[in-house]
Parts: sequence; C-alpha cells; structure tokens
Amino acid sequence: MRQLFRRGVVTIATGIVGALVVWSSAMAQGEPPGRVGRLAFIDGTVSFHDDEQSAWTPAVVNTPLTTGDGLWTEPNARSEISLAGTRIRMEGATQLDMLALDDTQTRLQLAQGRIDVKTLAMDARQPYEIVTPRGTIRLLQQGDYYVEAGSTEDPTRLGVRSGAAQIQALNGQVLAVRANEVAEVTGDGAAPLLRTIRTAPPAPPAYWASRDRQVVYDPPRYLSVGVTGYEDLNAYGDWINDGSYGRVWVPRAVPSGWAPYRTGHWAYVRPWGWTWIDEQPWGFAPYHYGRWATRNDRWVWVPPQRDVRPVYAPALVAFVGGVELAVTLGNQSAAPVGWFPLGPREVYVPPYTTDREYYRRLNRSARIEDRILEDRWQRTQRREAYLATRDQAMMNQRFATVVPTAAFVRSQPVMRSALQVRPQAIAAAPVAPVAAPPAPTASIKSATAAPATPLPKAATTPAPPPVDPKAEADVKAKADAELKTANVPVAKTPIADMPTLAKPIATEKPAAPGPKVATTQPRTATDDKSRQAAPALAPRQGAAPPELKGAVTPTQPAQPGGPPRQQQAKPQPQARPDAPKPAEPPKQQAAPRPQATPPVSPPRQARPADAPKPQATPQSQPQQAKPAEAPRRPATPQAAPAPQAKPQQPQAAPPAPRAPAPRQQQGRARPVEPPRQQAAPQPQQARPAPPQQQQQQQQQQQRAAPQPQPKAPEQAQSRPAPQPKRDDNKKGDRK
Repeated sequence: MRQLFRRGVVTIATGIVGALVVWSSAMAQGEPPGRVGRLAFIDGTVSFHDDEQSAWTPAVVNTPLTTGDGLWTEPNARSEISLAGTRIRMEGATQLDMLALDDTQTRLQLAQGRIDVKTLAMDARQPYEIVTPRGTIRLLQQGDYYVEAGSTEDPTRLGVRSGAAQIQALNGQVLAVRANEVAEVTGDGAAPLLRTIRTAPPAPPAYWASRDRQVVYDPPRYLSVGVTGYEDLNAYGDWINDGSYGRVWVPRAVPSGWAPYRTGHWAYVRPWGWTWIDEQPWGFAPYHYGRWATRNDRWVWVPPQRDVRPVYAPALVAFVGGVELAVTLGNQSAAPVGWFPLGPREVYVPPYTTDREYYRRLNRSARIEDRILEDRWQRTQRREAYLATRDQAMMNQRFATVVPTAAFVRSQPVMRSALQVRPQAIAAAPVAPVAAPPAPTASIKSATAAPATPLPKAATTPAPPPVDPKAEADVKAKADAELKTANVPVAKTPIADMPTLAKPIATEKPAAPGPKVATTQPRTATDDKSRQAAPALAPRQGAAPPELKGAVTPTQPAQPGGPPRQQQAKPQPQARPDAPKPAEPPKQQAAPRPQATPPVSPPRQARPADAPKPQATPQSQPQQAKPAEAPRRPATPQAAPAPQAKPQQPQAAPPAPRAPAPRQQQGRARPVEPPRQQAAPQPQQARPAPPQQQQQQQQQQQRAAPQPQPKAPEQAQSRPAPQPKRDDNKKGDRK
C-alpha cells in the first residue's frame, strides 16, 4: 500500500510539473520574439507584405522581419536579409516568406527563385528549414548553401558549399547532402526523383563582391553575434574606448545637428506596435539594441552587454506628449508627440506585454540594477509619469524630437515634419510611464501619484507653470479634430492602461509589383506540424539554370522519415530488361547500349566473335555461345553487349562465308571460335591443325551455306532455344 501511495504521489507530482511546463511554454509562446530578421540591402524593385496585407508595397531598408512577412524581388533585382549572424541573399524573381521566425525556430518558404544562405553563428540544435515546392530543406550545420525553388521545367536544387544539409521530398523520401554536392529533385509530389551530383555548387553571382567588401559578417569583437544588423557598423563608424562605458561605437559622416531617432520614420509593426525604421544603411542595431549617450558633444552608441543574450526592441526611446506638451507648444501643434533616446542604464518599459520576466530580460543587457528595475515596474503599474521636477532627470530628454501626430501615424519622414521646441520646455514635460506615444487628448500628468520609494534626486528643472483649464479644453478639442481627420483611433496599453495612438484605420501605401499574396499563418506560430503547405510549382521566369556536370548518385525510394538509400550510378542494369528489343534486325541500335557500361572482360571476347555472330543479333546468343557450357550462361545479361561492342569489324569482313562455317562443319570450325573467348583450353590445342583446311571448308560452306543462313537468323530472332542445341552438336563434333 505504501508503494502504491508513493507511486500515486509521484504520478500526481509529475503531472503537476508537466502541466506547469506546458503552461510556462504557452506563456513563453505568447511573448514577442526576441530574435528578428532585417532587410539589410536592396538593389532594384523589391516588394514587401506582412500577415495583414493582401497586396505588395515597396520594401524599405532596415524593416524588421518576423513571422508572416514576405519579400519579392523583381527580375534583375536583388536583396539581402540578415538574421543574427546569418546572411540570406535573394536573386531576381524570388519570393521568400517568413513562416516562423522567433527565438526557437527559423522556417522560411521559397515559393520561387533562388537564395544563397551563409551562416556564421547558427545553433545546430535549431536547424533552419526552407520549404520549397518539392520538399523541405534542413540546414544542419553552420555553412554556405544555395537553394533553387525550381519550376515546372527546372528541378529543385540544394547546393552545399560547406556544412551539411538534407532535403525531404513531399512523399517522405530523405536525401542527405554533404559539402561539394548538389541535390536535385524532379517530378511531382507523388513520385519525386532525388539524385545527388558530386560537383562543386555554383559560386554566388559576381555582383555581390562589392557588398562583401563593404560589410563584415564575421562575429564582432565587441558585440554578441545575436545582435541583428551588426554587419554594417564597421563600414560606417568606429569603435573607441570611453572611460565610463568602455567600448562604444561612433557613426561617421552624420549631418550637423544630427541626433538618434531623427533620420527615419515610424511604422506600426505587429506584435510590437510602433517601430522605428531608420534611413541610414547602418541604422538597425543601434536603434533596437543598446543605448545612446553624448560624449564630448557627439553621440556614441553603448552596445548591449556581450555575455547576455540580446532581445530585440522596436525602439529604445521614451515618449513625451499629451495635453501638457500641446499647451506648452501653443499654436505650433495641437496634437504633438515627441520621443528621445534612452541613455545607459535607463529602463525601457515595453507597452506591448505584461510579462514581467520578458521585461527583465529586455533590460538585462543594459547593466541596470535589479533595484531600479523593480522600482520602475511598480511605478508603471500605478501609471506614474516620470517628472524631471520630482525624479532624477533623464539623460537625453532635452534632445527630444517632436512632430505632429498626423505625420507620426502616416509614417512620414521625421526630418521634414519636425517641430522647433525649446530645450527648457521639452525638459519639463512629463514622460509617459511606458514607451508608447501618448494620445494628444489625454493628460499624462493627471495619472501621476507620489512614488512609494523615490530615487535620489539630481539636478532638476523648475516646475512648469500651471495649465489654464480653458487652454487645456481648447487643445483637447483641436487634437480630437486632428485625430478624426487622420483616422487614428486611440487605444490603451496592456501594462498601464495608458491612452496611446493605435494603428491607423486606413493606411496610405503605394502599390508594388509581386505575385499573388497567399494566405499566411498567424504570428503565433508554434512548433506543431500544422504549418503551411508547400507552394505550387510556377512556370520559369528568366533564363534556365545551368546544367551541372559531375558524378550522379540516384537514391531509391525510402520510407517516410527514414534515411535515404543510396547506390552507385547504375541506370543501365535497369534498362537491361529491354535487351529483347534489339532482337529487331538493326544492329546499330543495340551498339550504343553496351558502349555506356562495357564490362572489362567482354572486349577481348568480342573481337573474334564478331565474325560469326553479326547475323544472330539477339544478345542472348553470344551469352550462350561464349563458354562451352551454354545452358549455364544465358541468364547473364552483362555478357550480352560484348559481341555488339564492336560493330565495325563485322562490316569489314564478309558476313556470309564466315557465319555458317562454324555451324555446318561444327567439328572443325569450332577451333576458330576458341581464340575469341580464350576461355576453353580444348580449342587452343586444336588451333594449329585446321589453318590449311579452313580454306577448303569455307569453299565447301559457300556451296552448301544458302539453306542454313536464313534459318539461323530466324531461329535466333524468334527463340534463343535453338542455340543450345548448336552448342551441344559442337561439343559432339569436338569429341
């Protein structure tokens, strides 16, 4: 009983632990992904769509890519995607969709075209998957690969320059591909044909050489390789040593009066919300990781801690706005919104999640103390705005950028619509409790309460004058009218219920060319097998792919999920059953077949045998006539092509006189045959005797030959059985 009780307790405990694990994994799946891709380079016409769009729009450099997004490159165009130490290059007429892109998986879909993938820090426990119309490709190791989706006329290809991969056809057949090999899949999903070509995969196009000289994809020295977008930093900036922050990065060739988060625009990207997209070619990593500071009148970027796994953020800024900012600006704008970059060791409060552990992981790489993180979290729960008159002043608040709300929500360039604001006025404005643009009709200061544990005060700014109630009412009315004109709804953040600008109802985006947008799966993609099916094969666009030459290794059909069964290239034995076809009179048709795979020994046997056997075209006759024991070797198909290996000799010699000689005078003519086979010792002993008699025998044969000549080919063509009888007679004559 005790044992049963213990087993029951263990079972219940195991069930509880399993339920907790499932619950925690479900909660983790609900978190925003900390790993994203980046559209790093564009040359030509490139189109983009997300999981909510039914049409294509022009793609923009530095756009974050996540589950549900898709890219299309027009013919003669190209683009590049970077993903935490992985480079994906798209050629012209290529469509690539992000089926699942998060912290645990990378699953892409190549509907058409070609991509080149090079990984420099891939985790082997999380292999990349690429879905093609003829199967799924898995990149198993760090390496250099290229994939062609194929078309109705062209095969699907997987080339491995370095590393290891495998391709699984739609019927479950699996083919492993190693370095310096190319796998091809042809046919349809019901009956695919897989083969391996042992040849070096084609090199990337030459026009990528200039890009390779500009960017550095090697693992960085001062950054974690998990920081997406690090490859452009060395080309556009310098790493210097700072006494307070260590190694920092300084951009080169920036305009006068430049500040972070000013040369670009805002876009609403799910699941994060408002996301900053910069125009500079290097403007991805410094705006989604790390912090900014001013040192010696110039901006420096403080990278995240290298030994901590980085987590992507849509924009590491703090927002100002609301009614208080609108009253301060007066008639300049009735609905302004502003932001400024966070400084080192300042807390970022994400407005799109209530997960406390995610909040801590997001700020852990900024070297922020746990005490400060906990205090800010508690204040956010109480919807307390951050006031410079009461709290420690935020480092970069005086450098805030302010634009009208209409320009913000319409994703207009910030530099064109920025408002001139006095640094003293912006420094005294209340800071939103979460990193979201406050609604211009709401008051941020009204949600402020006395903090439970105030932080040490530093140099503060004087308190702003009290707001006139009449001016506040006028500002709210004007701001509400502007929001209605811009079709911008107001929502509330999940973490603090702060009124914020939501996604515009109607987005004005120009159309771009591209194939029909397929229905994509939702952003909450998981590891289950309910995933999008493989795309259909499309007709070829552009030039056909080059033909690859090398040793070919086909694979036999394997069971679904089982390992591939490979064999040496022997397509000819499968064609041997077609040997009876050469029984038709033409001899030239049967000749090319043995030339493909001639055995080593038959060429010696074919030289003397070509005289008597050109008339008996069937391949079964030479097999039976080779050795003395004819009935044993009619089943060997490899000896059949031996007599036909040299069809030129029978044409040079007269066929009529020589063929019947061994048939009518069977006892004496057989010594002529042994030199052909070199197999039987008896014909070699009888060899010197008949050389003078052969001339007489041939003359006699020419007189008596007319009757057996037609009978021999008829018997040979109809049935191979008469030949064993001839061999038996020959044996009797020899005796």
